[in-house]
This record gives sequence, structure tokens and C-alpha cells, in this order.
Amino acid sequence: MDVGGFIGEQNRYELMLAEAMGWDFVEGQGKGSGIDFLAPDGTGIECKFDWESIKTGNHYLEFAQTSDGGTTWVPSGFSISADEADLWVVVNEEWMRTLTVDSVKRMITENRSELRTTRTRGGVNHNRPGQFSKAYLVPYHVLDRYVMHKTPSPVKRD
Repeated sequence: MDVGGFIGEQNRYELMLAEAMGWDFVEGQGKGSGIDFLAPDGTGIECKFDWESIKTGNHYLEFAQTSDGGTTWVPSGFSISADEADLWVVVNEEWMRTLTVDSVKRMITENRSELRTTRTRGGVNHNRPGQFSKAYLVPYHVLDRYVMHKTPSPVKRD
């Protein structure tokens, strides 16, 4: 699958989630967008489908990316959503966890010394050579202390 196919697949899951939750999918998102959905009351929601987390037991909380092999890093993921979204939603095939953006900020502050920082491997999500992201690996037992709502996942991966 190429990058376009990967993005199309992710959009399909986002549309499935929007329908299941009664949210409006934000059309025309591009690099640097910090909101995926709008709730009927206007709440901005950023959602991360973290399928691999079932195997790892950690949420990959991205905060920076590079396109030049790590010479320069720019804000991405939560670093962008922190200023735009109201809610941070993490979905895998088992659970959908909903957190306020403020509670994610508090979680990072209160647990920073315990959180492992990592970066993606080459070729993940069809990234081109030299393109990587950095993230905190947040164990679910830590994340769950800050969750405001946890429900069985309404979206399953094919």
C-alpha cells in the first residue's frame, strides 16, 4: 500500500467513527491540522487510531516530526492539537479512550520522568526515507488515570 492508500484507509476509519459517534468529520485536513471532528456542541476532537497499542500496551503520543533524518524537528501530533482541540481520543480495536486536552497536558507534566521517548522506524506508515516522528510511549495504566470516558471501540480494523 502506498501513502495515498494508507491515508484513504485512515479516512475510512475516521468516517466510520464520525458516524458511530454523531460527530462531523472535518473535511480537507492537511499537514498541521489539529482537529479531526466536531461534536454537535462545537467541541473540537483529535483522534488517534493506535492499532499497534494492543501489542505494545502503550499509546504513541506523537509530538514532533522530521523530514530530513532528524536535523530539524517540527511540532506535530499532540503539539499541534494541544492548541486547537478540546478532546484527545485514542482508539484501538478494544477501547476508545476520551481525554480532555488539559488532562493530557497534566499527564505529561506529572509523568514526564517516567515516560519513554521514542521515534518511528524507517518505512512506518509509508514515510519516505528520512521522515520520522518522535513520541512519548504512554503505558495504558498511566493514560487510564486521566481518561474521562472509556468505552468498547466502535471501530474495528479490517
